[in-house]
Amino acid sequence: MTYRGTASSPMAVDWESTTQIAPFGLFQLAQAKRVRQLRFATIIFVVLAVVGAPAAFFVIRELSRDPVFVELDDLKLPEWAARNPTDGALGSRWCIHECRSRQRTWESGRGPEETNRAFVAKLRDAGWAEWKVPDCQTEGVDGIETCWQRDEYVLDLWVRAAVCDVKGARPTISPAPGPSGSKAPSGKPSTKPASAQPSVSQSAQPPGDAESSGAAPSAICPLAVTTIKVFNRISYDPGGTGQGGGP
Repeated sequence: MTYRGTASSPMAVDWESTTQIAPFGLFQLAQAKRVRQLRFATIIFVVLAVVGAPAAFFVIRELSRDPVFVELDDLKLPEWAARNPTDGALGSRWCIHECRSRQRTWESGRGPEETNRAFVAKLRDAGWAEWKVPDCQTEGVDGIETCWQRDEYVLDLWVRAAVCDVKGARPTISPAPGPSGSKAPSGKPSTKPASAQPSVSQSAQPPGDAESSGAAPSAICPLAVTTIKVFNRISYDPGGTGQGGGP
């Protein structure tokens, strides 16, 4: 019996011929081998997916995040000076057609002077140097504005007092007195004497309102607002001169 090559006699079996049918036992072995290979490939795929998915996520996130915003996150500002941050960006990160300008705005729970000192200290700790440029302070704009530089970036720091429109609390209307000057009956008689019952002005206001009424505007409206704008040095145009930034 021939196992390899072409059959030399009618009784020989050519295992490499496509016209021959393998015995049932060999067919089962081949099928089991294919199942094992599929299982092994599936296990490898699942392991790569489980291990590679988080790594791919972090790589894509780091590539997509703007490094300037990452540095602003690392300033480690005080909590009271960096509330409710809001980001904005315009232009291309790789300076295609227009270099990107970044902007972040915070709300502060303290005044502009103290907030400005906190930001200035953190910028210096991060390696930023103050840049004395003539047109840094915009004319007709209130607040404290300073310019800073580091590497290829220029930073504009603007701290000013917040402008809020806080509406006053609605006044409490007392019930109209009766014909004899007494209060309208409530339908249920009271057994307490008149001196023990609270007046309308006292019961209309909770116990803590008198103490917190003075702090309500500061809780609704911040005391200061800080905006940082970061530009590429080649595209920085202080005062709108159209000449770009300089060393």
